[in-house]
Amino acid sequence: MELLPCNYGIISDNYTLPFSFHTPLYPDCMDFHEKSLELNITHELLNLADSWYWFLTDIPLWRYWKPKYRLPYLKVPKSTSGGFHITTEGKDDPTGESGGGFDVRIKTGLGNHLLFIQFKKGQLSTKSPDATSEFSKAPHEHFVFEINGTTTNQHFTLRKLAAGKGAEIGNAVVYAFPLINDMDELEANAGKLIRKTKFVSVADIDKWADIKKCPFKVGEIHNFRVGAFDMNRCDINFFFFFYGGPDRTPEIVADIICIGFEKILSYFLAEAKISFKKFELFDGYIPSGLQQAFIQYARYLLHYFEVSPGNINFPFLEGRRDYFINDEFEGYQNKPRDVEIVNAVFTALRPFETFIFKIKNENSGIFNLAIPEYEPQFLITLVNNNGLVINFNGGDSEDIINELSYLVI
Repeated sequence: MELLPCNYGIISDNYTLPFSFHTPLYPDCMDFHEKSLELNITHELLNLADSWYWFLTDIPLWRYWKPKYRLPYLKVPKSTSGGFHITTEGKDDPTGESGGGFDVRIKTGLGNHLLFIQFKKGQLSTKSPDATSEFSKAPHEHFVFEINGTTTNQHFTLRKLAAGKGAEIGNAVVYAFPLINDMDELEANAGKLIRKTKFVSVADIDKWADIKKCPFKVGEIHNFRVGAFDMNRCDINFFFFFYGGPDRTPEIVADIICIGFEKILSYFLAEAKISFKKFELFDGYIPSGLQQAFIQYARYLLHYFEVSPGNINFPFLEGRRDYFINDEFEGYQNKPRDVEIVNAVFTALRPFETFIFKIKNENSGIFNLAIPEYEPQFLITLVNNNGLVINFNGGDSEDIINELSYLVI
């Protein structure tokens, strides 16, 4: 058996170690591809959608149920979240009489909220591209992401999608710009790549191009540039106009977390109701368990984004500082963007926090209470689970559309 040397292990001719999202396999032996960024970032977003469930298991919730020897088992719910690639249905009319267009089938499964994402891999540049660029001023380091080319005209295809289905709610067709330069950086940031990724709406880019009177041109290369040390420093060339539009990451993350939160809370109460009636258990401890679980969940989100409680505008945390260890958040930089994301998430979670903490521990009647309904700020909401069909004309590139990903939450 021949063994091939590699810094991170060995590969034989008949055995391959399992792949892990969190630990990319043999990074020193691999090229750095856009697909690697897409897989890992999608994985993180879907994890956030399902993360509330993790805190409704044995600790700290189920220990409050009596008698302990009748401890029910909370079955793992089927996730309604997933990441997919668009698939085209083929040409409508091979004669070209109907424009040679094609249909795109979007299957949503059990989820009914959509986000279209075009992932991009950037190149790190240490020089200013032009005297009129934002990066003619120090620091010059920035990432360059090509969003339109001489042959693909990708931005124009995405614009049509953004003006159609993407415009129904918010601007739910976005570019994902990860500030990751190579496999070493991917590995170092694995699990928290969202904090290094700027999500920018296609519609927002076009809006700023109109404001600056710098329209995009078919067949021209257009790059979106993002500061390596400050994501708010952005410009677009070949015009080199400053992009001052919003970073949509806070809204997207808040939507993904809260849509999942509502579904999981509904599932939990439905399952608990069945178990409590079957075993004639006392339901008075459920509120305490939910409250403890929510506190731990809030704690998890603070650590995930490396933000201290004192930097968050969330009154709920003020009276619960005794739950945290004195130096628990020591060393966190509390970067403004991370703080903005966490504030957006906690603001969106507030109705659920109010619901959970207003329940009394005795005679709660918890199974009869209406759970708050979350209205997404950014993601597209579908009225049914049958999916949808999007029409494109013959001037759009099928290859470009097949590269586009979408999340279902």
